[in-house]
Amino acid sequence: MKSEYHGIYAALVTPYTSEGKVDYRELQKLVDYLICQGLEGFYVNGSTAEAFLLSEEERNSTIRAVVEANSGRAKVICHVGAISTEHAISFAKNAEKCGADAVSAISPFYYKFSEAEIVQYYQDIMSSTELPMFVYNFPNFSGFSLTAEVLEKLNHNKNLLGVKFTSSDMFLLEQIKTLHPELVVWNGFDEMLSAGLVMGADGGIGSTYNCMPKLAHKVYDAFEAGNLKEMHLYQAKMNKVIKTICKYGVFASVKEILEMDGFAFHGVRKPFTPMTEEGRKELRGVYEEIIIPNR
Repeated sequence: MKSEYHGIYAALVTPYTSEGKVDYRELQKLVDYLICQGLEGFYVNGSTAEAFLLSEEERNSTIRAVVEANSGRAKVICHVGAISTEHAISFAKNAEKCGADAVSAISPFYYKFSEAEIVQYYQDIMSSTELPMFVYNFPNFSGFSLTAEVLEKLNHNKNLLGVKFTSSDMFLLEQIKTLHPELVVWNGFDEMLSAGLVMGADGGIGSTYNCMPKLAHKVYDAFEAGNLKEMHLYQAKMNKVIKTICKYGVFASVKEILEMDGFAFHGVRKPFTPMTEEGRKELRGVYEEIIIPNR
């Protein structure tokens, strides 16, 4: 099963209608577009999707819409994380019912849960379905950092398949791959894709892969071909775009660039702020200078 999970996956953004509702048809158009661009899979209802600003019904309907549009062509990982174990299990069961290939979950946040409580949270989710699990390690947002010891405890569960590693701790990434070569590790920070691959990651899951899928795949392909000089060249091009994207808000910026390709996303949900005219101008600049020529 491990060999089935590799390459470049888009952490899908969430399109809205002009009334602020989730636009499932536009989401399905994005899925089809990214498959045509060569991506191997999708990460649904994650941070990039503004998951914690979506209702339970919206999260459940989103995975249903993605699986339907995907139609078995690429892999679909559904993020099911929540503060409540009960809610996370409910999302996981819905993902399985809808036909997702795997689930993933951020550790429960806000309250300072103990290590034992977090381990049990993952065990409970993994025991609730037959789907494989990718632990979502994002210490900057969750307040909990995965350790080799915690992973060892979780690895006794047959459903653990790997880790979505959104951290700059490349030493830990390498240690996970060295100690557990049977696990899949996804690089999570787009600006560090090349570094993650060199340290052992099997691929990348990222926000900006929605709007520059070809360029992200060029980084991966160059690494696979053993051409590290070319890999770093493409990463530098990506990072010039990412620098501008981060300046104006990742989710709003990714959607703005996608609108340049003809999509209708209607911004982000409050309390995120809408795109400024200055931001649109700068994003248009990197779109024309970097993204278009590298397709």
